[in-house]
Amino acid sequence: MDENESPYYEKGGRYLWAFAADDIVSPLHLHEEAEFMCCLEGSFHATVMDESRTVTAGDCALIFPGQIHGYRPVGHGRLLIVIFSPVLAGAPRGLLQKYCPQQAFLKSDRLPEDARIALERLRLTAVREKRDLCAAWLGVLLAALLPQLALQENRGADSMDLTRRLLEYVREHFQQPLTLDRLAAELHVNKYYLSHIFSRKLQMNFREYLNRIRLSYAEQLITTTDRPLTEIWAESGFESQSSFNRIFREAEGMTPREYRERGLK
Repeated sequence: MDENESPYYEKGGRYLWAFAADDIVSPLHLHEEAEFMCCLEGSFHATVMDESRTVTAGDCALIFPGQIHGYRPVGHGRLLIVIFSPVLAGAPRGLLQKYCPQQAFLKSDRLPEDARIALERLRLTAVREKRDLCAAWLGVLLAALLPQLALQENRGADSMDLTRRLLEYVREHFQQPLTLDRLAAELHVNKYYLSHIFSRKLQMNFREYLNRIRLSYAEQLITTTDRPLTEIWAESGFESQSSFNRIFREAEGMTPREYRERGLK
């Protein structure tokens, strides 16, 4: 399993990406893969579509393909995240592609015993690093969890609402020069209405959201590759190295170089 790839930008295929991380901040986003999340320690504020919860140790969520979701820690927290192509799900593949849960979150006391066993195995780094073994335990987990969810038919891409189209466009074009005016023109929507969507549904303005997406991508490259920082800021879509350094320091409290050095220790 190649953990050098970012879950937010990979497209389709037999894709599997599993990791555990402390204090992860994941701005609202969507992707074509399904995603399983479990809080291992502490607590997180988590959002899946229009549902927001504070999840604590043992609580989980199963996010179907194309669903808007994001996380931020409440104090300190650690998450286990498995992002996977529906192709890897085996028999439940059709459910993941045609339906979505009425409620994505599962409290720890609702987890079946088989799901608990699979979860304990997926918590192990040695399991997550072996693609076939990780996929096998993921299959056990899904087989145990899906019967616990009340599913409803997915309306599909043809009826995708404006927020989903907005996030998809930013996801696909964040590396390019992107302004609210361009976004409004491409989506054929008034820019002031788009600004309202950002503030009401995403709790931040357009520039803040765009910077978070770019930072998430840059941080992934910083921690998983040895590429020069001068290449990373440009590929991530930042206008200059100085703006990248300033925005990075404001978000992380350290420079990109310090962030890389901390990850190497």
